[in-house]
Amino acid sequence: MLKRILILSLLSVSLQFAGESSQILESRETFTIKSIDEAEHKVFRKIYIADKTGKDFAKLSLHTNDYIDLESVSVKLFDKKGKRKKKYKKKHFEERKFSGSGIIGDEDFSFVLNVSTVLPTPFTLELEYTKTYHSLFFWPTWSPQRSIDVVHASYTVDAPAEYTFRSFSPAGLEGKKISETQTVWEQSDIAPWADDSSVPAETYDRHRVFFAPQAFELDDYSGSSESWEAVSDFYASLARDQYTLDPLSVNDLNLSDASTLRDSIAEIYDYVQRKTRYVGMELGVHGWKPHSSQWVCDNKYGDCKDLATFFISILRLNGIKAYPVLIRTRDRGVTYPEFPDYSFNHAIACVPLATDTLWVDCTADDGRIDIIPEGNQGCNVVVVGSDGPVLWRTPVQKPADYRYHFEADIQLASDGSATIRGQLELTGQASMRSRSSFQSVTRDDKRKSIVKFFKASAPGLELDTFRISNLEDKYAPLLIDFEGHVPHLATKTGKRLFVYPAMPWKSLWYGEHPSRRSEDFYIGAPFMTSQDINISIPSSLTLESRPANVKLDTEFGLLTQTVTEEGQHIRYTGVKSEKKLKVDIEAYKQYYDFRVKAKQAHTAPLVFKQN
Repeated sequence: MLKRILILSLLSVSLQFAGESSQILESRETFTIKSIDEAEHKVFRKIYIADKTGKDFAKLSLHTNDYIDLESVSVKLFDKKGKRKKKYKKKHFEERKFSGSGIIGDEDFSFVLNVSTVLPTPFTLELEYTKTYHSLFFWPTWSPQRSIDVVHASYTVDAPAEYTFRSFSPAGLEGKKISETQTVWEQSDIAPWADDSSVPAETYDRHRVFFAPQAFELDDYSGSSESWEAVSDFYASLARDQYTLDPLSVNDLNLSDASTLRDSIAEIYDYVQRKTRYVGMELGVHGWKPHSSQWVCDNKYGDCKDLATFFISILRLNGIKAYPVLIRTRDRGVTYPEFPDYSFNHAIACVPLATDTLWVDCTADDGRIDIIPEGNQGCNVVVVGSDGPVLWRTPVQKPADYRYHFEADIQLASDGSATIRGQLELTGQASMRSRSSFQSVTRDDKRKSIVKFFKASAPGLELDTFRISNLEDKYAPLLIDFEGHVPHLATKTGKRLFVYPAMPWKSLWYGEHPSRRSEDFYIGAPFMTSQDINISIPSSLTLESRPANVKLDTEFGLLTQTVTEEGQHIRYTGVKSEKKLKVDIEAYKQYYDFRVKAKQAHTAPLVFKQN
């Protein structure tokens, strides 16, 4: 009998390692609530590592901060026969300071251990660790889906019967009550994240379950997540005393030249931009509680919520209403209106006007009060302390607010070379993207950047002269005027020259074919490119064929292209715009067709024949 059990055991081990790809065989998590301000999180994962993707799971990193302690950790490695070969504990992990960009002070640490090369593949890793949470404000989301298959995953909440909490699953996954205190969520055979390109961040929420405590404590502050009003009230309690600012501290702010309310707001915003810089000092509760406006004024730096608080304080000193805004940026996913929680990673300001509402990001380099950065667009946000609704949605810009427009006169020679006199006009977001980089580099680097714009459409462009206008006026379009020559504007085959007039960029398309795509497509921001180009040709050349005229107006975007000929002069005009932030998978085929047509139009050449 013992021999039979041993044979079955060995058979089980061999079957376990029969797969060719890595997978998480088992993932178990238990979140035990001990009091309103303490919980224990136990995690166990058994991972079969058979390839390069799987090895990433053997590069362990466990995050902690002021409110989360790593109590214990155990790592066991088993060879392909199931024999344990290595064992590691917390003492084997290296403790590293973890800090985001621009953050110089916080209490975030990671415990790291790389065991990816200890054993040859395939091998199995068992990871087990326990964390203590000293505030339920940081209750973690259950995220069982990974970049490899997950055979089975479970998440158990063990909470006193009298303690209430809420959970939310975008996919509608429900927990099962297994005892008076325990509720468990289970999922099996979870496919890996799709490898589609340009996937919206919220796609990764499909298998997630979010949790929110009905009540929690964060240092000396008490809060709730029962409603968006409660979320707003909690942040208001953190920030209530932080708007105090001595008017003499900002007596160098001069609004005498501001003729309108918007001008005054713009002057105050520019003042904040000049006087401060983005730096985070997020120790303890200041990861969420802004520093006082006076602190920001005196130290001349702060993180997003600090700078927003300082900006709002100056506005209020000048009798202008403004409010802080809590936002989850689009790269982090979405805020679900039906589930009030605290999953925000950014703070901006809201300034309601009689005919408009300004959404102002004080961390944006060369930002403007009338343009909201693309990562903040189309987001559900909490406006703290306003007289109106708490939950708002930020606007999405129009394509014309993010535009590249190119006008040029080109003299084409019979050998395919050309002289060019052009102006590239960058409007809105486009100008914001380029202005700061042009301001901070040498003239030679500016020259190289201009040439780079035309790398695909005018290779080898050599500038004779160039001028950049409105470099210091961020509310005006950025203008780049230049004259130069291109040694090989046309490609030559026999007696024919091929010129591609859609400058400076061709509308290319690298997205997956609809048959190979399974997820929504994230565009990022509406934008527009346009051209108005005149080409003069010598009498030794005859226009043999030209790109077809196109006019296509869809829900996704606009595409127009016109080519006209008059004697030895050819005029090319074109407009291409993207109208949406993202395209649902159901509409992806139509969007794909639009992009393919745009590519075909923009890559069609003018064909000249040498006489």
